[in-house]
Amino acid sequence: MNYSRRLSALPPYPFAEMEKVIAEKQSGGEEIISFGIGDPDLPPPKFVLDAMMKALKMPGMHNYSSSEGEKFFRDAVAEWFEQRFNVRINPDTQVCSLIGSKEGLANFTRAILNPGEKIVCPNPGYPVYRQAASILNDNVPIDTLLNAKNGFKPDLDYIAEHDFSCIFLNYPNNPTGAVADSSYLKRAFDICREKGAYMCYDNAYSEMTYGGFKAPSILQVDKNMESSVEFHSCSKTFNMTGYRIGFAVGNEDLIKAIKKVKNQIDSGAPKFIQYAAAEALKQYSKGIPPKETRNTIAMYEKRLGLLVNGLRKLGYKAEMPLGTFYLWVYVNEKSKEFASKLLDHGVVVTPGPAFGSGGEGYVRFSLTVDEKLVRRALEKIELAVK
Repeated sequence: MNYSRRLSALPPYPFAEMEKVIAEKQSGGEEIISFGIGDPDLPPPKFVLDAMMKALKMPGMHNYSSSEGEKFFRDAVAEWFEQRFNVRINPDTQVCSLIGSKEGLANFTRAILNPGEKIVCPNPGYPVYRQAASILNDNVPIDTLLNAKNGFKPDLDYIAEHDFSCIFLNYPNNPTGAVADSSYLKRAFDICREKGAYMCYDNAYSEMTYGGFKAPSILQVDKNMESSVEFHSCSKTFNMTGYRIGFAVGNEDLIKAIKKVKNQIDSGAPKFIQYAAAEALKQYSKGIPPKETRNTIAMYEKRLGLLVNGLRKLGYKAEMPLGTFYLWVYVNEKSKEFASKLLDHGVVVTPGPAFGSGGEGYVRFSLTVDEKLVRRALEKIELAVK
């Protein structure tokens, strides 16, 4: 089989490979504690399940939706966004439902860029930016390195020296857990505006923050929505990863472009899932998440603290993140070698290079296992690194 050049240029998706390894070891009867994939172990809140059950019995909920999403979902998104970020958006022209934000990120550049145009991608970063949104659309990724020295944020002076058509930013950040404040986002947006480039802001972890930090929106900076689109997901906020429901908001012409691509590709997320997601967003009160979401965040914070303290006792300079449920740890050796040692003892972590060459020397822990398993994993890690 001769595959297309763009497909041949793609490296294997790291989490697909990881799932295969985990399945093989588990089938052999091994105890596996996986910090690999960012898939919450907690169920969705009861209000999500109740809304889903209600919607399943409602007439018309089993028919096709539309690529832009149902009116009730887009209205809920607009209401939530105004509550959460004090930004008013038009639900009819500035909101588009997504079959998970991953799909939207990949389709965004297909909608707005021509082959060969350059996209600034964080390295390390979520693989979708470099692979699905850039290479698979015949665009050219420009790496911008994230490291501890710059707080795992792109060097904006470096970016300003390059020509590009689009930039991907993601804060709170996967994989590093770093955050960015409004002043940083404003400078990044100003650079984009000077270059006539589009700002693609992945805010999927906006609700997952600690230490009193509250994640901003790029639309609080690009107040006129000149050239920005922001992507959100219900996956982590409401433990709805398998539901595949998210949304894009922002510049009217850019949202229109996303909708036009999606019209050719999909028929929208199922109506009953949109209904459940809409009801979940409505649980916010004056921008404050429901107690179920707050409890989930507190649980992740406790797990992170447990792992940070345990790794420090083993001699690693683990730092508590301000966002996400990921712990990004420098291991002072080749990432894959460290991950292999842990895997030999039944602990799965993601080697840093899975997120780009800038991740070498690091591994990512996803805190989607309970405290008992975190403690058990620390025992295994101690044995592995002796």
